[in-house]
Formats: sequence, structure tokens, C-alpha cells
Amino acid sequence: MWLVICSAQDESAIWAYQGLRMRGLSPVELVTADMLTTNARWKHTVGVDGANINITLADGRVIDNRAVRGVVNRLTHVPLEHLSAAPDFEYATQEYTALFMSWLRALPTPMYNEVDNQGLCGAWRHASEWVYLANQAGLPTVEYVQSSHDEIDDATTLRRLVRNGTPTTMAITVGDRVFGPYLPPAVSRACRELSRLSRTQILGIELAPGSTSHSLAFAGATPMPDLRLGGEPFLDALAVSLFQNQRSN
Repeated sequence: MWLVICSAQDESAIWAYQGLRMRGLSPVELVTADMLTTNARWKHTVGVDGANINITLADGRVIDNRAVRGVVNRLTHVPLEHLSAAPDFEYATQEYTALFMSWLRALPTPMYNEVDNQGLCGAWRHASEWVYLANQAGLPTVEYVQSSHDEIDDATTLRRLVRNGTPTTMAITVGDRVFGPYLPPAVSRACRELSRLSRTQILGIELAPGSTSHSLAFAGATPMPDLRLGGEPFLDALAVSLFQNQRSN
């Protein structure tokens, strides 16, 4: 089976799930965050032979990592709202997060996106980190200034380096391909390199007008882009990648 793991409110992930089914990827299962903690039975073992998971969902479906061929991972948080009134809720959240990081790590490749110590579906980096990586990838960047008076960075939002209202465009990577609006070849190559350097297979890269006419500059990045911006070509490439790179069972 293939898995699409996401929030029940993640409309673009559900769009991708439906598109993958239409492209003949079967069986592909949609698993929402709430399904993983509501009346689910878990078995997770870690030993010298590796890690295994076996999760029985409330509807009877079973997630066994040995039967998974590929994953689209859009999980941003551990859904523990039902425990919010429990004692030591903060401690429980930390322990559950560690568990989720471990079982996600046990899933096979291809996995878009892989769990990271900065986020369950890829690293949520500070704007300064993205600027550095974009520069290393060869993307021009807009002017970046940071001071102690800036608001605390919110790890669930797009790291934007431009004012609200500034016209921007979003490119989305899938491995070594870039989707969205037409980009000059050099910018497209730099976007692919940023995806590689950031170890984020599906990466949304926001681009703003650069310092010269018709140029583009890096203005932000997110491991949780709106997948619909990539359109049908994005889904075509994702389906092919998941199928061609699947693990044999």
C-alpha cells in the first residue's frame, strides 16, 4: 500500500490523495492525524533488526511498515486535544511526539517528506536558515534583516521575507523536478538544489521580484505548500516517483 498522512483539514493533501487514486496507484490509503490517536491500537518495536510498526485504526485498516511502498507525509502535529485536561499534558506531548518521530522514521522510502528533528513532515526552519540555504543553492535572496524586536517565529507558517501585499509566486519541488509557473532555467536549478540541501523532497519555494527587471529572488520556503499549485503535472510526477521508487514486498 501507499499512504497519504495528513490533517483532516489539509485540502491539498486530500486533493493529492484523490489524484493518486485516479492515476492507478492502488491501494493508496488516506490516514488523518486524528485516526492515529482515536480508538487506534499500536504496536511499535525497535531492535537490532530494525523498527516495525503495526497500527490498527478504528475502521479496521492496518498500517504495517513492511507492507508500505511509499508515503506522502503531511503530518504537522500529534493530535492530543483530547488529553488537554490531563495532568502533565506537556510531558505527554513530548513523549507522544518522540513516538511519532520514531514510527514515521520506520516507514520506507520513498517518503515525501521525511520526518526531521525540526518537524514531523520536514524541517520548519527559521527564516535566517532558509536564507543561508537559498544562498548556498544559488538563489538570489531579498534583503534580510533580523533584530531582537522581531516577533517570535511561528513554526507553522511560511517563512516570508517580504511585506504582505508584495506579489510573489510559488514553485513546488518533487525530488529533482519543479512545478508551478515558468521559471528561468537557472532559477529552476537553484530550486532543485535548495530542495536537496534542505532534505525536503516536496518543498514550496516563494519567489518575489528581484533587484533587476524580470529577475526573481528567494522570499520564503515551507515543507507544507499548497500542492494544488503544482497542478496535474505535479500529481503525474508524484505518482510516477512513488511507483517507480517503491519498495518491493
